[in-house]
Amino acid sequence: SKKILRKKFSWKNYPELESFLIANRDEYLRHSTLNYTVQQKRYNNLLTERLLHLASEHGYAFDESDFSFVTVRDRIRCYYKSYVQSLKKRGVVIGYAARKAGLVGEEELERSARTAGRIYLPPETLA
Repeated sequence: SKKILRKKFSWKNYPELESFLIANRDEYLRHSTLNYTVQQKRYNNLLTERLLHLASEHGYAFDESDFSFVTVRDRIRCYYKSYVQSLKKRGVVIGYAARKAGLVGEEELERSARTAGRIYLPPETLA
């Protein structure tokens, strides 16, 4: 039987899923700096697909009355957004906020845009 993830679930209660999000954090933030390009959207969809697959492999299912593909993708975005906000409180600016603040140059953005997105698996899922 599957363990159902309901509307108010916390990622930390599902360590396999949180490890996956942590493993992909830098890549997600690199894409967020591109700010709503087709590439970023494609990456976010792929990341969501992989997370849903991983959840299923570990016996988790998102409650269908609370979650669709889009709402799972939004929860992933919120997870990373809270990470960015906690860093910001400590004076560290990353992701799209860094671009807005002029901390990321056009050349760097173009190089990033040309770099294909990758999905990483945390070490324990590779065993």
